[in-house]
Amino acid sequence: MHEINIAVLGAAGVGKSSFIQRVFDHRAPPTLTVTPRKMSIDGEEYTVRLIELSFDDLEFDDSHITWPDAADSRPLPPIDGVLTLYDVMNKESLTDVPETLRAVYKSSLPFHLVACKCDNHPNLRHIDPVSVSQRAKALIGAVNTFETSETQPGTQKRCLFALLRVIVNARYDHPAVVTARRRANSAIPRPRSVQKHSRASSELSGSMSKSAQNLPEAVARSGGPSQSIVNLSNAASYDTLRSGPTSGSEQEPSAATIQKERPSIEKGYTWDQLIDRLLSQPLSKADVKFVSVFLALFRAFAAPGQLLEAILRRFNEVSLNDAIPEMSRTVIQLRHLAVLEQWASTYPGDFAHPATRASMCRFVALISNTRIFSVAAREIAADLEVVAEDDDTDWACCDRNRARPDTMLTFMSEASTLHEENWEDLIRELSGMSFTGAMNQTAPITPTSNVARSPATSSASTGSSSGQTMLAAIEAAAVQARTMKPNPRLPLTKAFWHALMDAPDESIAKELTRMDWTMFQSIRPRDLVRHVSLNAEQKRGCRSLENVNRMIEHFNHLAWWVANFVLMRDKPKHRALMLEKFMRVARKLRELNNYNSLGAIIAGINSTSVHRLQATRELISSLIVRDFMKLEILMGTQKSHFAYRLAWENSSGERIPYIPLHRRDLVSALEGNRTWMEGSEKMEAGGSMGSGGSQMVRRYITDGKERINWKKFEIMGEVIVGVQSAQSVPMTRLGKNDIVRESVLEVRINKDDDVSAPFPGSFRCLASGPLPHWTT
Repeated sequence: MHEINIAVLGAAGVGKSSFIQRVFDHRAPPTLTVTPRKMSIDGEEYTVRLIELSFDDLEFDDSHITWPDAADSRPLPPIDGVLTLYDVMNKESLTDVPETLRAVYKSSLPFHLVACKCDNHPNLRHIDPVSVSQRAKALIGAVNTFETSETQPGTQKRCLFALLRVIVNARYDHPAVVTARRRANSAIPRPRSVQKHSRASSELSGSMSKSAQNLPEAVARSGGPSQSIVNLSNAASYDTLRSGPTSGSEQEPSAATIQKERPSIEKGYTWDQLIDRLLSQPLSKADVKFVSVFLALFRAFAAPGQLLEAILRRFNEVSLNDAIPEMSRTVIQLRHLAVLEQWASTYPGDFAHPATRASMCRFVALISNTRIFSVAAREIAADLEVVAEDDDTDWACCDRNRARPDTMLTFMSEASTLHEENWEDLIRELSGMSFTGAMNQTAPITPTSNVARSPATSSASTGSSSGQTMLAAIEAAAVQARTMKPNPRLPLTKAFWHALMDAPDESIAKELTRMDWTMFQSIRPRDLVRHVSLNAEQKRGCRSLENVNRMIEHFNHLAWWVANFVLMRDKPKHRALMLEKFMRVARKLRELNNYNSLGAIIAGINSTSVHRLQATRELISSLIVRDFMKLEILMGTQKSHFAYRLAWENSSGERIPYIPLHRRDLVSALEGNRTWMEGSEKMEAGGSMGSGGSQMVRRYITDGKERINWKKFEIMGEVIVGVQSAQSVPMTRLGKNDIVRESVLEVRINKDDDVSAPFPGSFRCLASGPLPHWTT
């Protein structure tokens, strides 16, 4: 059987074991140095061994690389190829890479240079794989480079298969050369010199004038374009395209030039870095969330006009950049339009200021003349049709308090001759245009017209209708939620007690969930942020906050409602029946993923006035008590509500969040983190997202060099994304029960001292911070 032995080289912690694990589909990382696997290549059986070695295990001299004598207490087999790994999140992992590449190159061994952990966003990486690849090629000539990701196991396999193909082809084409090389490598004495790695990573940036002409024939052929090897590294992202060409090999940049300055949690993000990430192609789940989080929270440090100008400027830069292929340029611009459309459809109030709306109208007027952008222009125009002032318009950093620049962007000059009334006419015309009409009224088909079928365009085409549907659903829910305000006009009698006892548990749970869902659907994500960041006077000016207050009051009311119905009867046996009833209803609420009403039911049952009823609790079935204890653990405060957070993350379908906890998370993020990383005049604690005023001018982005503490907004973003995700999946099959609704909203609930004294008191304080204390 044939053998192929490949050395996997890299510094400690770069991911060598994880690389081998994913290549061979092992359940756990390897524990031995040598990991074998039988494979079929070109119809022949091979034993492929991956040998994990650190740079410290090797010795280099002027002509060859000296391998260790043994691995796993056995003689090290002859090496046929090398994979050199480095970590894009660790600059130190590059230190020994240049010397290793030179030594492997001189040993005439096929090799690949592999960047690990590339699932991290390019803006977060400490090392730019593109720059490393360019310097490596300048150092030794032809180099095959790969980028691997922990979330995409196929990237590791493609890297190995490409190297195996090089090795197998070299054996067939030049068997004598390969045999001689294997014998030479196995016959090399292995002295252990005192000096190791005398040349550091500056080799990569020093003299790099070697060309591929000096390569041995086998190595040159292995890396040449004639082989059927495809470099599968990811295409350059948007910020890479914008950075322009790198310096040539005639320069001698320092080793630090390999790494582009990247944002980090410690350093924060600049405005330009945030915009780059907003408009770049998402490469991870965090990037997908980033757009929603940024659009919801950017008002903490920038006005809508500033964001619009930044996006339009990027759009213009791409249009003028001839270095980008036309197809790629169109795809990038379509992605920009998708972000604009998502913003306009989700937060139309951001465009209510006349200057901001005029800028957007100009832009829509311009792109509507280009066929490839006509559909996106129509969708954005439809969003602008419904723009009106709301709580978002003058909230936090707003355009009303910001001085607008006198000059507009150069690419908008073509539309500057349009008067504002003409813009309005154009917007109405575009928003009412059918898809067929848009196609017929635009320019003839161009070679790039097929890009209109790209995902970016598809999202722009459907985003407007979905965004307007969402806004309409929010308004309809708000209207319906206003009818759910308690109107205590009926006394609590035995008739209501018996009616509730006779109602099926599932029917009660569904009615409570229907009421909760209506109130929850009426809340916009920014309403929660305003609710925790504005003072009492500012809250009175925000009409939409009544939706948040209504749900909090309903939570408190539901807890009182549970206690009143349990305590309504005097005998323990009757109280036990109702208490057991609510415990079963709590289980049904859990099955419906209604964590908000579940928390209210548990708070009412565990209130002091009910919890002290020892004789009543002794009459409850032990099975139901044990089941209820599981629910208490689920909603308990242990480890910062760990059980609930885990259940919430794993509930991807219909669900209603436990609002008090998510509200507390927003409060903690606001009060425990500052918005700005530097600049004493901008360092503020929580509450920095208040409404407009003269004091807010200091918090605007000015020169774009301020560093924003994005970690704060990532924490808040988890709440925002969770709420948006839950609202995007409507709860269906919730039958209406008028008896339950009447008992909740129209029965007088006793909140006097006689009943409220045993309560923890924190129900009434949910709007100001603390959560109910649950006895478990």
